[in-house]
Amino acid sequence: MRLASYLVDGAERWGFVVDEPATEQVWVVEPARAEAHLVRYASIPSSGVVASRPRFLGDDWPATLVEFLALEGEGMAALSRLAAYVERFVAQSDATLLPSAGSAVEDVELLAPVPRPRLYWGLVANAPSFVRNNPNTRILNLFPLGHQRPQGAAIGPGAPVTFRHGHHLPLMAFNVELAVVIGKAGRYIPLNRAMDHVAGYTVVNDVSGTYYYGLVPGNAGRGYSLPERYSDWLYQATASWGGKKADTLAPMGPFLVTKDEIGDPYNLLMYTRQSGRTRDRAHSGATLLGIERVISWYSSFASLHPGDVIHFATMGVDGLPVFPDDTAEPRTRLEVEIEDVGTLVNPVVVAEGPGRPAVPMESHPSYAVRELATSGASAIESPEAWTAGSPRHFYTSFGNHTAAEELDGLARLEVPRFLNGPASSIASSGCVVEIPPRATDLVVSIELAVVARALAAEVEDGREIVLGYTPVVAVCDRSFADAVVEPARTGERGAPVMYGRWADGFNVVGDPLTPLPEHDWRDRGMSLQVGDRVVSGSTSEYVAGPDDLIRTISAMITLFPGDVITLGSTAARLVLTRDEYEAGVVVRGKIDGLGEVSADLVPHGSAGRA
Repeated sequence: MRLASYLVDGAERWGFVVDEPATEQVWVVEPARAEAHLVRYASIPSSGVVASRPRFLGDDWPATLVEFLALEGEGMAALSRLAAYVERFVAQSDATLLPSAGSAVEDVELLAPVPRPRLYWGLVANAPSFVRNNPNTRILNLFPLGHQRPQGAAIGPGAPVTFRHGHHLPLMAFNVELAVVIGKAGRYIPLNRAMDHVAGYTVVNDVSGTYYYGLVPGNAGRGYSLPERYSDWLYQATASWGGKKADTLAPMGPFLVTKDEIGDPYNLLMYTRQSGRTRDRAHSGATLLGIERVISWYSSFASLHPGDVIHFATMGVDGLPVFPDDTAEPRTRLEVEIEDVGTLVNPVVVAEGPGRPAVPMESHPSYAVRELATSGASAIESPEAWTAGSPRHFYTSFGNHTAAEELDGLARLEVPRFLNGPASSIASSGCVVEIPPRATDLVVSIELAVVARALAAEVEDGREIVLGYTPVVAVCDRSFADAVVEPARTGERGAPVMYGRWADGFNVVGDPLTPLPEHDWRDRGMSLQVGDRVVSGSTSEYVAGPDDLIRTISAMITLFPGDVITLGSTAARLVLTRDEYEAGVVVRGKIDGLGEVSADLVPHGSAGRA
């Protein structure tokens, strides 16, 4: 089956795709309306199915595709039976079912199949071309390198890939990538059961830009290169992956194709085209890390949920640049195709500049942004209205303290490093945090975080969108770093500090938040206690403040109401060995005037503290 999310008269719908043989028209059929039509048809005395009225999910069809996926096997079985019924009617040239139960695809706005992906995780360097004939690569560490994309990056077919802040086409790159959509929740998934958790596949266009390269002083116009001082992996990731996290730069679609339609996902041809011209060909079998290994690995520390999207990196030329001679071409189209999965086409728009106004939120190409802007939910009214379940995104700064060069080997920079992780890594004070079986030593720190009050982009004064402040007790699992075999690639050494914080609940925040009308967050004492060990520090140790981070992130990435931005760790941190937390341990963190947070760290399978 081909499944779609789409808009009709401004309302979000979902359905399955049907080709009408008589007219060659493509329709998308809403399951609830289709079942209602069949029930009405069966009630007619002359109906051929009057004696065996069909039953599927009745009134229990969910409102969105992700909610449907959450029904897992039961829902997919019911939909498969319904689709077969509908296709039989269409094959018999029934003239009433399609118009009464669906819409012609040409009459709707197709969205990304998952318009608001909770997890939109894109792998990088996952093909042999990254290591072939490279004398410096002697060992491959077989764990995924990848980045989490915000929801504002996701757009559907036909929506414009939009570049801001002086970005022009020669400075952009794109690639076709195969994506899997999770259909069954799970954690600690064995390798041989990983495919049971896949609902199907879709196409992702992995677009990237150079804004965070050009933001470095003196580096404007140098494309994808950085000066030596900014060459640490965490700023390289900020620059490279920040350019992928930007709004609209991750088109997805056109459909979610269920896995039974595809067969072998490692035997698919892949094409990248620009305005009809083929730029690259590839094959899905070139992947270094396959679907099963990646799902099992990710679930070894974090939960997967229905609707999560994982795309598996380019199998061909990396960062395929747009032809420079198309800079002024208003009809430039990016086209990516995967055999049997579909073709995704998006035009390119260069926003702003002379005669080019900024993109209004109400007409934003990303439905996740547009929906909030037009629904009256674009802001959180008060700190008390926010909970740890509110954020859609979680941003962390790295090397953002005065002792970073000494403790972390990270130079002090004018532009803050930042990356984002899944919001499921956030938990509320007083919670029990399960430590995965893979964990080794844990690094626990006390940090300062702010929460975004409203939907915001291109913020000039970050203080205007701060809802409140909170201490964060952050846990980082060293098992990722311990697993790296040397000599390793730069990314293999760098990614563990990011992944170490992605486990469910590893970032514990205060609730409610504390407003600071004067935003006087500096010169506040911080303390962290584990058992009888206590370390202390000060918020004055931070280099970049909330305003700096908000302005940097929001320049290309829309912040959502409730998003959490932490200034990162300082020297106030403690290391816990497995022996120290094996029986469970309570950690407490405090920032003067902002309250205290605590969490009970309990290893998986343990009864916790006696």
